[in-house]
Amino acid sequence: MSHPSRNTRMFALPASPPGKLTAAGTAYRLVRVFKHDFWAATCLYERCDETTKNTLCDLCVSVVNSSEVLFPKIVVKFSRARDFVGLPLAWTGKRLADHEEAIYTALKGLAGVPRWVARLSPTCYAIEYVEATPLDHWAKIPPGFFGRLRNVFDEIHARGVAYGDANKKSNILVTADGRPVLIDFQISLRRRDDWPRPMRNVMRRVVTYLQGKDLYHLYKHKRRLAPEELTEEENALSRKRGGLHALHRKLTKPYRSLRRGFLQRQHIQGRLQSPTADLEDHHQPEKATWRNS
Repeated sequence: MSHPSRNTRMFALPASPPGKLTAAGTAYRLVRVFKHDFWAATCLYERCDETTKNTLCDLCVSVVNSSEVLFPKIVVKFSRARDFVGLPLAWTGKRLADHEEAIYTALKGLAGVPRWVARLSPTCYAIEYVEATPLDHWAKIPPGFFGRLRNVFDEIHARGVAYGDANKKSNILVTADGRPVLIDFQISLRRRDDWPRPMRNVMRRVVTYLQGKDLYHLYKHKRRLAPEELTEEENALSRKRGGLHALHRKLTKPYRSLRRGFLQRQHIQGRLQSPTADLEDHHQPEKATWRNS
């Protein structure tokens, strides 16, 4: 009996990422894959003891930017560079990498944001690894955590950036001593003072709106995970969706349902198997929505 072929086109990489690479003049080896989906594979690398640099594979070419800081571990994000059903998508991977590099540059030096390490290729970059656990893995949140998270958001907003993805608890990390760290700035937006005035004003209003949504999601999480610390004002903010928010949910719900159904069918048929499944040895709540687990 023949087995169905794996639908690897639904993943950013056709196979495992390079076992070894060099970033900022330091050699690293692959440890695990945090997440691998259509748009990107996010991987953990740790520093090698070797004194010589490793040869980079086709996915990672020469280092563009470098850092004087020695990072024991780094997170490398491989944005999609392969085609999909004949459509070239390398340009999207480059745009995403360019975008996130610009966001990390705008937020340089802020506590709660990982440090930039290096750009490894047009579609690949590395950031600092922070030892922490996603918010959705915590049964009890450390006291005062959400107050510290509010401080992080305030500093990010002061730099003219809207995080935009606070709805996902997996993007909010909690360190052992209760400090918040934000990851994945793929859909974040920043003010563009270099744009012509009309476009600049529109972007400013969009960023301001999304900054408000950052706080809405923050207090929504706080209401559910630390209700004893929630003030009346914060409780009101956690329930203030607004008309645009409701419209967005209404418009995107059909797409999410279709996407989830497609992925679930592919998984049941045995076709939706990540090329890096052996390296993804941890619980991923987002994938649980379509996996039979």
